Amino acid sequence: MVSDSRSRTLILSVLFISSIFAFSSALDSVEAEPVQVCCDNASVVDLFLLESSSGDLSPFSQKLGSESSSAIIVNSITSQEEIGSWNMGQVWPGQVPESTWSFSIYYKVSDAGGAQVNATATINIGSLSFEASTDVGSSVLPQGEGELTFDIPVESTSLSASSDVELVLSARTIVFSVPESGAKLEFFWGSEEHDSKVTAEIPLADLIIEDPIVEGSDIYIPVKIDSPFGLDALAYSDSIELRVNNIVVQGNPVETKSGDSIIVTWTWQGASGGIENIQISVSLSMQPSGPTLFGQTSFEIETFDSGGGTGTFYPQDEPLRTSGVGSPLSIEQIVELSDSKGKLKISRTTTMEIDGEMAFWMRWGMDHIGDTTLPTSSVLYGWNPGSVSDEERVSRTIESVEIEQFQREMVKRFRTYMTDINGMQIDSGELLGEQGDFDTISVSVDLMGESKVVNHPLKLVFSTLQTVDADERFYLMRTFTSTQSAPLWQEYSLLIEASSTGLTSFADAELLESDDLSFRHSRMPWGEKITVEGEEIGLSEDFTISIQPTKNILYAPISLIALAGAILSVGFFMSLGLTRSKHRRFLMFELILVPLVIAIYFFSYPPIFVGASSGIVAIIWFITSIASPRKFADIQNKASVEETTRPTISCPACDTVNIVTSDERPLRITCTGCGRTIKIVG
Repeated sequence: MVSDSRSRTLILSVLFISSIFAFSSALDSVEAEPVQVCCDNASVVDLFLLESSSGDLSPFSQKLGSESSSAIIVNSITSQEEIGSWNMGQVWPGQVPESTWSFSIYYKVSDAGGAQVNATATINIGSLSFEASTDVGSSVLPQGEGELTFDIPVESTSLSASSDVELVLSARTIVFSVPESGAKLEFFWGSEEHDSKVTAEIPLADLIIEDPIVEGSDIYIPVKIDSPFGLDALAYSDSIELRVNNIVVQGNPVETKSGDSIIVTWTWQGASGGIENIQISVSLSMQPSGPTLFGQTSFEIETFDSGGGTGTFYPQDEPLRTSGVGSPLSIEQIVELSDSKGKLKISRTTTMEIDGEMAFWMRWGMDHIGDTTLPTSSVLYGWNPGSVSDEERVSRTIESVEIEQFQREMVKRFRTYMTDINGMQIDSGELLGEQGDFDTISVSVDLMGESKVVNHPLKLVFSTLQTVDADERFYLMRTFTSTQSAPLWQEYSLLIEASSTGLTSFADAELLESDDLSFRHSRMPWGEKITVEGEEIGLSEDFTISIQPTKNILYAPISLIALAGAILSVGFFMSLGLTRSKHRRFLMFELILVPLVIAIYFFSYPPIFVGASSGIVAIIWFITSIASPRKFADIQNKASVEETTRPTISCPACDTVNIVTSDERPLRITCTGCGRTIKIVG
């Protein structure tokens, strides 16, 4: 009996302690349900007309292009004719309230006094149609530019996921008044200058605040965005903001995708410890002038200590690469041109310093090498895990073995990793060169002092060596960010420093198509140097940097300076010989031409310019030597002057002493030094 009693006591004690641990463990996560905080009601939004006359409607002004689309009418219309139609495609289910939609489109009347227009704008919502036509007062469009507007009454209806919103502009009659040859009416849309749009009232999205996640003293607060726009809802929205207790949560949130939903997770570190009730609000601004989707709710949380968290949420799904702002990017490329065993070689070391969401995405990927749960669409899918163990994978820390395996895999997969639409969206061929042209390539990663999967910059370094054809045009770098499915990058900075040896040359190097980059090409006896720099370069900036590598002896910096020096030396010493008995002050003054030749050499003008300028300077010296005045007459005349008792006169031009051989006045004599005529009158 005593034994049974002790057993029961032990069992009860174990159960009691287990219940305490279970209860404590349960407090680490918030026992709450996701809360939809927005948006049961429709919002007023501008839908911009994009692309062609069979284009799209979009709430994002960032999609407006730099050039307008247009429809041109050159002849009068006397029957129904469609000018253009634009549809929204996918919509968000919900109720469309009774309201008046406003449609405006830019126009221009040319070579006519005006145009009388009988036009109709039709809104199709699902199976229902609503329309408005021009009235008598606005049917005459005067010459010049303006906006044609329609107020379209829309009745209350509902949208389903399969519904569509379509805008159709058509004309029954268009007649030009006082037309000239080439009279026309043009409608414009799709650009920042001509932002034609329809102002509608429709449901846009749902905002759902999911269960906060407690990790030590860090609170991770996920907000789900359900909308028909997918990533565009985040990438092109004006702003998204989370507040806890009415204080904005700072720092970079982590974005992930779950099905068609976007989940944005902030890290809040303001918990006071213990049990507390926090007020959470979220706002999403779709456009600079509205609408702003807003909602709020409260959760009860409990934190236990000041440690345990990393300060950055670690998602189970692959994080998104952008929230719409874009990540900072800095690129530096060091290039060396050399002659190796009779072949021209170009080595390049390209360093990409990456920050923001792209750096976090890359860190997360390194920690998931060999993860078999990744979707097939991921650029990380199917990577060889190598020596990475299950304990090292998804450990929230990037171990050295993961870095080494990432570097090995990147040697084979860098083209896909960089260029793919699900990767960095950087054209590796334009930035680094074509993979098939490389003799060798190596990839290294610098985590810049932080090995955890957190928001911290890193460096990706590519070292390549390739053989190039002598005297053939070679493109060192071209535009590499021209296509972006979403704004993954901000404006970037670029620095290129290329150098050659004393026996090789870049020859005809140039920068094309860009005014935002600075280009410098210089030459010294030990080699040439090219420097290309740019700050805040736009993603759409076009540029081409090309060279014409050569080992031609005439282009080599050391032989070119030797040739120029030889021409100048020969010319100068010949001129010294010609002026042995003449004044040399004119010749010495013309030595100022030597820096001109040096400048032509230094600024990398073609060899023909360097050689020609050296030859021209030598010829100028030769002509000057011939024309320079003599210091005195020949030796016999000098002796005669010294011995004679006759009067003498110095030449005012060259100071040569001449004997006056006659008493006749006026008397003309020829100077024995410079040949000038001297007239003696007294």
